[in-house]
Amino acid sequence: MPYQVFPADPSDIPDIANIHHEAFEGDPILGRSMCDVTRERKYDYDKQFYDKGFAQKHLTGAVFHKVVDTETGNIVACAKWVYPYTLTAEQEAEKAKLDLKKPSYPEGTNLELCDHFFTLLHAKRKKNVEDGKDYFLHILVVSPNYQRRGLGTMLIQKGLRAADKDNARAYVEASAKGLGLYKKHGWKEIDCIEIDMRSHGGDRVEREELLMREAKTGSGQ
Repeated sequence: MPYQVFPADPSDIPDIANIHHEAFEGDPILGRSMCDVTRERKYDYDKQFYDKGFAQKHLTGAVFHKVVDTETGNIVACAKWVYPYTLTAEQEAEKAKLDLKKPSYPEGTNLELCDHFFTLLHAKRKKNVEDGKDYFLHILVVSPNYQRRGLGTMLIQKGLRAADKDNARAYVEASAKGLGLYKKHGWKEIDCIEIDMRSHGGDRVEREELLMREAKTGSGQ
């Protein structure tokens, strides 16, 4: 099989940041929010995002995996799962301080759109996800040149096997583009976010579907 899943590490960040940019460039919400940001600034922003993600794994339960094309050695897909976690009192205090920091978006970002979208998204996430019990597929990105080859499924199954072993639920936030794939793996819509993009250069109301895959009772036996 020419593709294999491996744990990702900080040395992979430059490649992952490139895939992230390519995967979200055409997204009707996220892509539109940074359509006026230069490629260089967006790349630097994505690198900083993943730098932070890897550095704070001990506070967030984040688990990163990559898919490698074994014929070329190139990283062609990546996922960030958040596994159930508990923190010490000291870690809780450290995380609380970090959570207070506002994100620093690159020049050219539509700040109004970003703030509105992520405020809604985080509020719904807080409502729907129990950090100490649920799994959460936070990011799934596949290089456009490698789509429709089952790579997303490989990364999804990596987390779902762990969730099923723990008899745990799994949560995901999906654009229209990824909705079918997630439903294929057992996720069902439980909520949504609607953003009127007509005031941000778009032509319609966009939906971000919020889905939960219920625990597979007995699968961990």
